[in-house]
Amino acid sequence: MKSLYNFSDLLIKIGAYISGFFIILTTFMIFYEVISRWLFNKPTIWATELSIYAIIGSCYLGSAYAVRTYAHITVDLLINNVNDRMKTLLAYLSNALGLVFSLIFTFYGAHHVMNTLELGVTSSSLLRIPMYLPEIMLPVGGVLMCLAFTLQIIDGGIHKGGEHI
Repeated sequence: MKSLYNFSDLLIKIGAYISGFFIILTTFMIFYEVISRWLFNKPTIWATELSIYAIIGSCYLGSAYAVRTYAHITVDLLINNVNDRMKTLLAYLSNALGLVFSLIFTFYGAHHVMNTLELGVTSSSLLRIPMYLPEIMLPVGGVLMCLAFTLQIIDGGIHKGGEHI
């Protein structure tokens, strides 16, 4: 069981690294686009579209890592005014609700990608990218979120806030 736990944590970290790579890639694509327009007056047909896909992918793939490191925005008003037992109960409840949401999101995201693949939908730009390729980030990110919330439930307890893993 410990190896499955560690493997799940590793997948979440890999998603975070890919997310970071997408952000760096987006930076270079936008920089190239700006230079191409400004210096050469020749805009690209690909930079904007691929940058959008990379940013979307970085959000979905990085969300699970944000859950694991408590980097999501939290509202502490209620948590700071209850005892430790209630804090633990609320932590389990919020993680369970997050897991339910992630399961639903993953299911419908995968369903959407399958429909897009079957219909052969492509982007409306000149690139004609098959839309299932950028949309695959939805269910992949959803699976990572399911893993993250499951690990949070296994970890139990409450997070005191302030530090990141």
